[in-house]
Amino acid sequence: MMSSNWNPEGCREEDGALLAGAIPEKFPSVDIPTGCGTLEPTITGGFDAWIKANPQLESQAYNEILKCPNCGKPCAVTMTLCNACGTSLAEVAVSKSPNLFVAFIFGVDKTAFPLKISMRLETKDIMVFDDPLAITRAHLLSVPTDVYCPDIRSLFVDPGPALALLKRIEDSAWAALRQGHLASAEWRRKALSAAGNDMPIEALREHVIMAFNLPPSQYQLHLQYMLPPLLPSHLGVFRRGAHFMHMRHFPLKFVRETLQKMYATGAAFPEAPTLTAQELVERISKLGVDYDKAHAEDMDRLAKSNALLANYDPADFKHAVKGEEITDKHTRSKVEAPSAKELDAADKLALQGYGRPYKDGKPGGVYYSYPRSPEALPLMESKTAACDGVCGLFR
Repeated sequence: MMSSNWNPEGCREEDGALLAGAIPEKFPSVDIPTGCGTLEPTITGGFDAWIKANPQLESQAYNEILKCPNCGKPCAVTMTLCNACGTSLAEVAVSKSPNLFVAFIFGVDKTAFPLKISMRLETKDIMVFDDPLAITRAHLLSVPTDVYCPDIRSLFVDPGPALALLKRIEDSAWAALRQGHLASAEWRRKALSAAGNDMPIEALREHVIMAFNLPPSQYQLHLQYMLPPLLPSHLGVFRRGAHFMHMRHFPLKFVRETLQKMYATGAAFPEAPTLTAQELVERISKLGVDYDKAHAEDMDRLAKSNALLANYDPADFKHAVKGEEITDKHTRSKVEAPSAKELDAADKLALQGYGRPYKDGKPGGVYYSYPRSPEALPLMESKTAACDGVCGLFR
């Protein structure tokens, strides 16, 4: 029998194979908090009927996407590889999809599927929930519910309010993580290494990957808040270059530092919502903030934190995966097993925090307790008319 040589990140470095076939009972989960969210939607009849009855919201109700032909994930229009499964998107045409986050905010019941949320924290102006496409065992999204801001470009129109918004969404994300996953000693013991468990919980905040995507796959500002380690399959996607891509991954630290410099000097970019990512980065570089350096530092931090905190045990997985080939994790001989795609889907259910507790083996969820209505939304103050309809509130 050949040596396994598995590292705690779930990878066999000598050939790049990844652990797969997670045994569900080996991985403790953390349920979403009781009393968070509501069981009934505010709007029934589905997304399409809601937009038909409220045409004034149509401009905020859809995303432009590339739909992965393999796994179906809605990917941003600048992606070349699916960041869920690594499939090429080179021949995929741009299409339109419902903006799920907008639907969440208004309490819409369903699109082609129920719009229930794995809610971890909610207030009248924010929601924090598990990412349904999680790439770590604790992967949250923090979303403002009182403002429509399709992506980070709108933040650079008026730095003062933008800085306040960033603080609110990051503080809320940390509160949700600390009160949820990290409050469970059982979860921490299994999910994190001995080094991670020895840290004060507050110290783990320094290891969270905090960033925005530009363009996003959902056109409503949301902070990606991911505590390493990456799931083994997503470590593979990351190493293939389909996660945290240069000129799409914008670290929170970079965005915040830019806004702080702008605020201190009275600068503003009223035309920011019309700029490409490259154009935005070039404008920011003139302030003395280096995107390339920020991106490289974030990737280095992720790699180090992933290695430090990872705690995957080969005994908790049935197989190994290398590309599309499923093998015995020890002998490396081919085994009769589900396809790599099916195995990945099963691993997601075993490892993710989304929708806990499961009902009949499937994730559950709730609806937002403070749904907005078009008439109830105030308008956000903006410095220039260039921001109207882009970083203002739902209309």
